[in-house]
Amino acid sequence: MVAVAIVVFVVGCADPAARKIPVVSVSIEPQRWLLEQIVGDKMEVRSLMGNGGNPEHYEPTFSHLANLEKSVAYFQVGNLGFESAIMEKVQANNPDLPIYCVSDSIRMILDTHHHDHHKDSEECLAYDPHTWSSVKNAKIMAANMLRGMKEVDADNAAYYTRNFITLSHKLDSLDLMLTEKLAPVCGGSFIVWHPSLSYFARDYGLTQLALGMENKELSVEETRSLIDRARSAGTTVFFIQKDFDRSQAVAITDGLGSDIKLISINPLAYEWADEIQVVADAIAGK
Repeated sequence: MVAVAIVVFVVGCADPAARKIPVVSVSIEPQRWLLEQIVGDKMEVRSLMGNGGNPEHYEPTFSHLANLEKSVAYFQVGNLGFESAIMEKVQANNPDLPIYCVSDSIRMILDTHHHDHHKDSEECLAYDPHTWSSVKNAKIMAANMLRGMKEVDADNAAYYTRNFITLSHKLDSLDLMLTEKLAPVCGGSFIVWHPSLSYFARDYGLTQLALGMENKELSVEETRSLIDRARSAGTTVFFIQKDFDRSQAVAITDGLGSDIKLISINPLAYEWADEIQVVADAIAGK
């Protein structure tokens, strides 16, 4: 009986489900996918905001904040509204929590979706937070995550490095594929409601024409001006987020003509690479 008990104990300890895996937190789902590729089964990665949230107005729940405070590290995007809103509280409750900004070293774009009468004031300038829409940026973000994980868990540094190298090769392959696919339409443009694809557009020589600013509609005059620009540029794609009122989008496409394609995307999806390929296929006419 003693032997049986010992075997059961050993098996139980070897079962991953029976082990208490440390938790590391990120802000959004695309980050979670990236970090999971690096940490493998050494850490559990949790997002503060799941699919369907708006990072500019999201308010983390009590349970999300509790999970964050129990984490061994927190990786923030660095320019999301809700991150700034919770930072003081998080640092006060857990002053020893390592916090890393995964957008460090990314060449930032001046914010394209804040639009007010203070726009000429230097103190009001901000940067576009949607850094994850670029595969090139994703590689930098992953490198920042690797650096943080090697500091937090030095014992597994070699494991994390190997996983990062594998991820890096995957991202390079994806970037090359997108570059080749979009080369024939380089210099072209596309329409979006919420300007979440600025970094994607920069990577592949495209122009993003945004209809929405701070979740507000453009004026009739501004909308007409943008439609005229889209027509003259030969734009054929209009991207909307999945929760957007499709009837408004249809009204706009009617003004552009029958050739416009209306495509629903989710820039905050966990499967962010799949979403990027959907965007690329639509622009390339696939």
